[in-house]
Amino acid sequence: MSSLVQYHPRRFRTFQYIYPVVSRRAGGLSIGVNLSPAAQCNFSCVYCQVLAETRKITYRENSVRKDNSITSINPDLLESELRELVGMVNDGSLFRDTWLSRTPPEKQVLRDIAFSGDGEPTLSLQFPDVVCRVAAVRRELCTESTKIVLITNGSTLHREPLRNTLKTLLADNGEIWAKLDAGTPDYFRTIARSAIPYEKILANLTEFSKTDPLVIQTCFVLLHGKEPDNSEIRQYAEHLRLMERIQRVQIYTAARQTPESWVLPLSDGQLDGISETVRKLTGLRVDSFYSA
Repeated sequence: MSSLVQYHPRRFRTFQYIYPVVSRRAGGLSIGVNLSPAAQCNFSCVYCQVLAETRKITYRENSVRKDNSITSINPDLLESELRELVGMVNDGSLFRDTWLSRTPPEKQVLRDIAFSGDGEPTLSLQFPDVVCRVAAVRRELCTESTKIVLITNGSTLHREPLRNTLKTLLADNGEIWAKLDAGTPDYFRTIARSAIPYEKILANLTEFSKTDPLVIQTCFVLLHGKEPDNSEIRQYAEHLRLMERIQRVQIYTAARQTPESWVLPLSDGQLDGISETVRKLTGLRVDSFYSA
C-alpha cells in the first residue's frame, strides 16, 4: 500500500484534467481534478511535489495573473474525462488495465473527487462552473458516500462569490481541507514562500470556521535536519484552538520528492509527538499520516 501512496502521478493516459491516485488522507482511491495544469499557484511550498517534478522556479508568484487568476481550462472536456474515469471505477476496468491493479480490494472504493492538482484550485475563474459539474457527476454516477473535497491554501476564502460556490460543494457531501503549515509568520514564510501574509491566511481560516466546517491540513518536515520547535507547535495549536468548526486536523509529512535537498520527512515518532501535543492542547481529533 505504501508504494501506491508514494506514487502520485497527476497525469492519466491522455487526460488533461482528471487523474486517479491512492491517497493517504482519503484512505483509498481519489479522483483528482486539476484546474491548474500549467502549475500556477500563489504559494511555492518547500515540500511541493509539483515544483520538484516540473523544475519550475522556486518562487512562482509571477505564474498568477495580475487579476489573481490562472489560465482557462475546458470545462466540457474536464467533465467528459471525469465521467469516463468514474465509469472505469464503477466497471472495475481501472483496476485491471493500469498501475492501480496493485490496489487492495478494500481500497478500490472511490472515496472522493478532490480539487487538487498542480496549483491552487480556487484561483481558476471557472472553479464555480466546475464545482457544479462535479457535483452533478457525483449525484449521477457515484455512491452517496463519495465526497467532493477542495484542497486549498486558504488564500481566497475571504472572497464572497467563492463562499457561495463552497456552500454548493459542502451541500454535496463536500469537505474543505485548508492548509495551515505554521504557527508563526516567520515559519510560514520559510515554508510557503508566498507574498501573502500569514496573518491573512490565519484570518481567512478563522472567519470561515465561524460559519462553515473545515478540515485543517498541515505538513511538518525537517528543515536542514531540524523539526519544528515546541514554541512553533504550541502557537500553531493555539490558533487551532481559537477556530470554531474544525472537523479534524490532518498532520502529515513529505512522502514524495521535494524541490529542496534540505527538506526531508519527519520520522513516525517525530510526527506522532507533534500530533499528540496538538491533540492535548486543542482537544481536536488529530490524524497522523506518515512518509511511508
